[in-house]
Amino acid sequence: MNDLDRTGAADAPWRGLDHKPGCALPAEFYTSAAVYARDLETILFRSWIYAGHVSQLPAVGSYFLVELGSESFIVVRSADDTIRAFANVCRHRGSRVCLESSGQVRAFVCPYHAWAYDLDGRLRSRRAMPEGFDPAGYGLKTVRCEIFQGLVFISLNADVPDLAISLEPVAPAYAIYDLENARVAHQDTYTVDANWKLTIENFMECYHCAPAHVEYARCHTLKSPKDNDALRPAMLKAASELGYETGGYDNSMPQDGSVAYYYQRNALYDPNVTGSQDGRPVAPLLGSIPDFGGGVADVQIGPVSYGIFYPDHAVLYRFQPRDVQKTDMDIVWLVHKDAEEGRDYDRASLTWMWEVTTEADKTIILNNQRGVNSRYYEPGPLSEMEEFTTRFIDWYLSEID
Repeated sequence: MNDLDRTGAADAPWRGLDHKPGCALPAEFYTSAAVYARDLETILFRSWIYAGHVSQLPAVGSYFLVELGSESFIVVRSADDTIRAFANVCRHRGSRVCLESSGQVRAFVCPYHAWAYDLDGRLRSRRAMPEGFDPAGYGLKTVRCEIFQGLVFISLNADVPDLAISLEPVAPAYAIYDLENARVAHQDTYTVDANWKLTIENFMECYHCAPAHVEYARCHTLKSPKDNDALRPAMLKAASELGYETGGYDNSMPQDGSVAYYYQRNALYDPNVTGSQDGRPVAPLLGSIPDFGGGVADVQIGPVSYGIFYPDHAVLYRFQPRDVQKTDMDIVWLVHKDAEEGRDYDRASLTWMWEVTTEADKTIILNNQRGVNSRYYEPGPLSEMEEFTTRFIDWYLSEID
């Protein structure tokens, strides 16, 4: 019988597990179905989750799906040009309504019994229902949907603070990128057979960058705190002269239920000016950025949404829990809306850095999960370079309790 079994508390299955401060979590946090279910309810379903970019909804009826745990959501541009979000569940007998991951429709028609819904979620057509049936009470169930500078977010929590109000402090830092006038150049999903927390814990530290990511380490100073500290002052001076917001913003581990966010600029090794194979530009400059030389911004919005903003492109990550030991790492590359593939950028050059980095991370995280699954696993102490992983673990434990 393991520690989880001994607690005997179905509503709090993590209690009784011996977590040592400054160490990784006990195995059950990455292997228990009960803990995983608690994660979804107390963290993922209670927060704002990055869903996509407005450019993915170019016309009325354009939609895409967002999968989170066993839930599926439809994000659509409705007839009044409003972006809305609905649970992808028919109000008749519960079938998924949309089966394709994206597309364009005039209405949503359930493939089971052909109940049809308008783009605003209202039930339009229901076949052979009895007299007196009121369609007004059977529209698609809505979820909250807000847009922050071109980025679309959804939340299942009716009480989560408004996104725009929560992100007001960090909004000026994003403004120079003018993400409303960007577009998706490429997107990909890397599925790893590991718990979602292991994917985030890996992303939040660069202790592994030097030994595991040669390509990243040649360009980014975060692989060496000493180098980053030495090079940041000159980078921040150049960034300020170019119009970047150079202050740091850190509400990444909120204790009051507000929206998590983080923004910090870091240097790149000379002569690199962006995240590419040779360090040279791969696309036109974003937004109102006048020139290269401002380094790179590391950002976070919500518990599972992160980004790396270069002067000429932005890379957005979303870590989507799909099961106890299955996580989708969704990646989107944004470029200026007028940038044309083949003329202004080459897709392979644009995506190279984070494709090779994520492929390596996929293997790293899988091996981490395999080790955690062993009877010989014992949480070890975290290093000083794993500060944000340590903070994430402490915040996570406070949230689920």
